[in-house]
Amino acid sequence: MINVEYGTRTILFEVQRNNSLKHTYITAERDKGILVKAPDSVSNEEINKLVKCKASWIAKKLEALGESIDYGEIMTGSRFFYLGKSYYVELIKEERDYIEVDFIHSKFKIKTPFKVNQLDLNEAIDQFYKQKAQEKITKLVKKWSNIMKLFPEYIGFRLSDTKWGSCSPRNRLTFNPELMKLSSSLIEYTVIHELAHIAYKNHSKEFWALIKKFMGDYRNKEEQLKAFEKKI
Repeated sequence: MINVEYGTRTILFEVQRNNSLKHTYITAERDKGILVKAPDSVSNEEINKLVKCKASWIAKKLEALGESIDYGEIMTGSRFFYLGKSYYVELIKEERDYIEVDFIHSKFKIKTPFKVNQLDLNEAIDQFYKQKAQEKITKLVKKWSNIMKLFPEYIGFRLSDTKWGSCSPRNRLTFNPELMKLSSSLIEYTVIHELAHIAYKNHSKEFWALIKKFMGDYRNKEEQLKAFEKKI
């Protein structure tokens, strides 16, 4: 992956060379991220300039792709994951102007207007997970930053189909709000993992040694993460 800086944002992208192309194209997809297709005659410097030129469009496209997840038809009896377990959903339609999502007494209570569409429901649930992620993960980052003596420049939250978290070259951490579907121990492991990337930007022996220092069963945590991905 290659990256260019745009304001406070780091844009990661992949380049695919194809000499049959006459022009350079930029695409943004949820599962593949930013892809630049270019003929061999276009230099890396020219590609970087093009990406910077299109940075505003790319940023808006990425935000649009990450705005919402399709949870299927949401109704009483649906189930959502929260902190590692699956919980029952109760949908309550009443006279109101907005959607309210609460987790009370081991179940989700979703209060909605009588007329509500699926997209608005999806966005309300996404917002619930994001709010809970901001509350829980921000505290964990502060806790483990002090323990590991590794301090990020920024903590952000953004939906992703492919990553639980990331650390940019400028030590800006971004966490997937869907982490709130995982157990607390896996959320904590993800925080430690991303903080370790402040010291090592790769998955070298030194990186894993640092992880092991603070979480000895990290291999088991990695296996649990992969197993949970299949459930959600």
